[in-house]
Amino acid sequence: MGRSTTAKVNRRNGDLTLQQHDSDSPILPVAQLEQLSLFKPDAVDWVIQQTQIEAEYRRKETLRLNSFVLIERIIGQVFALIIGVTGIVSGSYVALNGQPTAGGTIATVALTGLAVVFLTGKSKKQ
Repeated sequence: MGRSTTAKVNRRNGDLTLQQHDSDSPILPVAQLEQLSLFKPDAVDWVIQQTQIEAEYRRKETLRLNSFVLIERIIGQVFALIIGVTGIVSGSYVALNGQPTAGGTIATVALTGLAVVFLTGKSKKQ
């Protein structure tokens, strides 16, 4: 969403107008498009066309990035499942072969490690 701010200063030797426009879109504010149409009428159509091209590119890029994030999360879940199952199976194998304390420790450490990662967060959010 865009935000525009305009400040005008009246002086004896002339007026001073300052404009600021913040937007996540490359389109110019309406007042500037009107000024551009007075200066070069065909440029307004070009600006609008370029804005449409940019919007389509942003939508495609957003979809692409969201797909990568989804794939990354699914792969993370699959590897977490593999680590958990491997830890429990390994602990059970060791426990059934004469070392119940070591087997319980291996299974507990595997599950505790996964729980800590899920509860505290996997990485720093940027």
